[in-house]
Amino acid sequence: MYGIGRKFKRYFGNLSLSSIQRELSRVNNQPRFKQGYARVFHKPFLYNDGKGFHATYQEIFQNNIYQFIPNPDCNVIIDCGANMGLSVLYFALNYPKHKIIAFEPDPSIFQILEENVKTFQLTNVVIHNKAVWDKEETLTFFTDNGMGGRVENPYPDQKPMMVETIRLKDILSTDVDLLKIDIEGAEDTVIRDCAEKLATVNNIFFEYHNDLNKEQTLHQLLDIVKEQGFHYYIKDSYTRKRPFIDTELICEVFDMAINVFCYKNVR
Repeated sequence: MYGIGRKFKRYFGNLSLSSIQRELSRVNNQPRFKQGYARVFHKPFLYNDGKGFHATYQEIFQNNIYQFIPNPDCNVIIDCGANMGLSVLYFALNYPKHKIIAFEPDPSIFQILEENVKTFQLTNVVIHNKAVWDKEETLTFFTDNGMGGRVENPYPDQKPMMVETIRLKDILSTDVDLLKIDIEGAEDTVIRDCAEKLATVNNIFFEYHNDLNKEQTLHQLLDIVKEQGFHYYIKDSYTRKRPFIDTELICEVFDMAINVFCYKNVR
């Protein structure tokens, strides 16, 4: 493992694996969509949903899905869809020489993100209360108060809030070592708009959300990254166990979520 193991040992300090698992189990059993604190790296991490924290912590810190080999000539990580800040914390701790630019549109979750950045004194992090999009404008925003905030895609019987957007294409440059896009269905719009500038980035992660009410476009997004010089690797984030007969959804419109890792040198 590229240096990460040594850093994790330092961060966990004298915490045993059993004590970490007990804390994760405690948080996982808390009521849904209720704020609370989890003790990680000897500090209180504020979360907005215990089950969401549990699943995300395991994915990021235990499975290391965002680990990459840094390019010494690049020093920027862009995190689109930072939510409560676990991904931001991972990037800041493990890539301290990088500047992390993070976007989270939900105002209430942004406050949680902001508190966590302050608590952990993440001096290499800059956060923005905006959604990434294909232009600068104001959009309607809907949220499940957990991990599922999204633009222009309503939840039933919910009054939308308004959020400001930033055009991601305008901030991509050769300094970007990793671009993470987890924006609950808006990835199709954003990736298409950024297509001609994606080649300037070293590594790309995006989560594809399949909307039952829209045409499937994963194959088109894969063609885009391939044309920009990337090799892609696909890994399920949420999928049905028996696709022919199962009908459960992630939320009201998404029936699967696919993690796509894009890199330029085939390992």
